[in-house]
Amino acid sequence: MTGDTSAAPVTAGGGAREGRLAAARPRGFADGDQFLHLTRVVVRAVLRAVASIKVEDLDRCPPVSAGPLILASSHLAYYDIPLLGSILPRPTIFFSKSEVEAWPILGWVGAKYGTIYVRRGEADRTAIRDALGVLAAGQMLVIFPEGHRNKGAGLLPAQPGISLLAARGNALIWPLAVDGTDRIFRGPRPRVTVRGGEPFDPREITGDDGTPVRDHRAVADEVMRRIAALLPRGARGAYA
Repeated sequence: MTGDTSAAPVTAGGGAREGRLAAARPRGFADGDQFLHLTRVVVRAVLRAVASIKVEDLDRCPPVSAGPLILASSHLAYYDIPLLGSILPRPTIFFSKSEVEAWPILGWVGAKYGTIYVRRGEADRTAIRDALGVLAAGQMLVIFPEGHRNKGAGLLPAQPGISLLAARGNALIWPLAVDGTDRIFRGPRPRVTVRGGEPFDPREITGDDGTPVRDHRAVADEVMRRIAALLPRGARGAYA
């Protein structure tokens, strides 16, 4: 899947927890699919040929038995998508802008891998339904909370969509930081690091008074702070 990705196909006007899960709607490949395994091996080999890739703490990824999971990652470059798709311990489902669906080859490849195409700038109900169906099916949904590539300039302020989807999907969030993908093909084998954080339940985030935080933007900012803690200080941008 390629193309700029949306933080989540929902708007700040959405409600908090819906109280029930959507119907399971699995997408893409099942875990253990041989074609998926082969393509992951090939993509990893290509990326390792052009970059020195270091991965840390990916064993923190919750198993399927832990329930719905959203992976929240920093986003520097288009290369983040094939990189994460090839190294993470579970199959990944990404978002992409709807325009990519019509692109030759790439649109077909994205659909084959379960990409959820989103009409940006509006509340895309179909994309919301598809995302909640992925969570209900126990798959790992990848969201870039910044909403856009930061291109190595430091983390951008979070969009609230990740909190809305986590609330409606009753999902855990697994923070992950990517560093260095903006330098791929800009020098000889640049250093790229992928570091996993501790998964957490966003419903357990509490304010100074000890009560649960229900403001979606505040929860999204907390997600970004946890991602920032996994990055070098100079890459933390708005969350330094």
